[in-house]
Amino acid sequence: MKKIFLVLVILVASQLVTAQNSQNWNKRKLPIATDWIFGAGFNTVNNSGAGFKELTNSDHWAFGKIPFYGSVETNFANKWTAKATLSFNYFKDGKVFNGETLKGESEGGNDAGYAAFDLAAQYYFLESKKYEPYLLAGMGLSHFGDYSTTQEPLIVVAPLTVVTLNAGFGINYWFSDHWGINAQVMGKWSMGVKYNNHSQASIGALYKL
Repeated sequence: MKKIFLVLVILVASQLVTAQNSQNWNKRKLPIATDWIFGAGFNTVNNSGAGFKELTNSDHWAFGKIPFYGSVETNFANKWTAKATLSFNYFKDGKVFNGETLKGESEGGNDAGYAAFDLAAQYYFLESKKYEPYLLAGMGLSHFGDYSTTQEPLIVVAPLTVVTLNAGFGINYWFSDHWGINAQVMGKWSMGVKYNNHSQASIGALYKL
């Protein structure tokens, strides 16, 4: 009987621990216990037109002047959050932009400014206090400023704003109850425009209220 009782105690205790862990996750992710997470950091943008080719080529990734982003995120259902992100960047001299090499300001041309506003739903598929990997999908608005290429004679390409369908993945790592870091990769497909499909990667700090 003592052995049976001991086994029952162990089983009940394990169930209580499991329930508590699940409750902690649900408390953070359910609307009745709303979390607000603010993020800020750096981003880089690839609009080279090369698709998945030469992803490690630094000339294909913009990281100029103010490669900054800011985000705000809140939960709306179990394991689901909504996030809004505003980001800025610049394509400078020598960067590949839609298959063409840019002639930037330092060479007498124009740098290509970039600004984007994105909304995404994120699904957290792993229950963990420290690691939170997720998948995301959403829409956004991306603006590319006027720019010039190395072609002669010098031609300035007009600015362009596109609506995008976005998808990607990321991960949060929490150092404490309030502070953490985020890394994310997102593809952006332009709607109604043949070119200007691009990708964006970011890393930054998180603060949770």
